[in-house]
Amino acid sequence: MKTLQKVALFWDVDREKLDPNQSADFIIKRILAYGDVDDVKFALTTYGAARMYDVLSRTRDLDKKSRNFWNQYFAHA
Repeated sequence: MKTLQKVALFWDVDREKLDPNQSADFIIKRILAYGDVDDVKFALTTYGAARMYDVLSRTRDLDKKSRNFWNQYFAHA
């Protein structure tokens, strides 16, 4: 799980304590905001598109450009 160890994604938290299940919404939000292609593949494989879209639709702290991109992505996926 190289994604969970990326400093660029999780610079402000103890990456060793990130649990993919308990911290799923937090991890998905970070990937939607700052992740690269490999991070998105990790999230899709680990959580699925439906879970990612659910987090996207509930979060209010994603910038407008990223929110628009991901809404378009999930609309055509």
